[in-house]
Amino acid sequence: MTAPTPPPGWHQDPADANLLRYWDGTQWTGQTQPKPSRTPTPRKKGSVGKVLLILVAVLVVMGILGAVFGGGDKKDDKPAAAAASSSATTTQVTTTRPITTSAASSSATPPAAAAPTTTQAPAPRTAVPASDPRCAPANESLVALVESGFSASGLSLINGTVIDSGPYTFLGGTTVDATGKMKNRSDVWVISNGAVYSSTGGARNTTTWPKAGAAPLKISPGDEIVQALDTCVINLTR
Repeated sequence: MTAPTPPPGWHQDPADANLLRYWDGTQWTGQTQPKPSRTPTPRKKGSVGKVLLILVAVLVVMGILGAVFGGGDKKDDKPAAAAASSSATTTQVTTTRPITTSAASSSATPPAAAAPTTTQAPAPRTAVPASDPRCAPANESLVALVESGFSASGLSLINGTVIDSGPYTFLGGTTVDATGKMKNRSDVWVISNGAVYSSTGGARNTTTWPKAGAAPLKISPGDEIVQALDTCVINLTR
């Protein structure tokens, strides 16, 4: 039985396990890139420390109560025992955090009640559009080709992403200045036979490449692939 043909995109290089190679749907291309490394997920700390802290707090409270109520006359043994029992019961109920107790706690003045706190519910986040599965990381040589057309010095592209469609390669990215400050969140260019064309408004304003909407390409900024690639780049900046 013949194995199904994988969809176009970046897949593990059959010749090198440390590389990704782009499959155009019919054959392997010459585009490669290093295989991204996986960062181990940090393990969550257990609650053993919290339990030990609670146990220590309970032992300290019991020792203080014994010192306070254990030194009276014999005739006061029963009231003292009753008070100790009542205090121990209260302490067991409120052992969710450490309690500081002193001899002055036997005063007739009741402790001040804690002010109620109000927790404000977080505002709902706007749903992020799903990225198009055709989007793939851009080859560094393609990014450098587009960057060579910037009209101002110090500008560069990050989040380089491509969608290959027939004879065209659609390349999108985020334009930043020399300090890393974002100038345009997402711009899209079209590459055909080694020539670069500016598609979106930001791409036309920051580079000297001809418009993709004019002849010979006549690919407008509203093109379905341009819009899909623009969404992929925007998602990378969230």
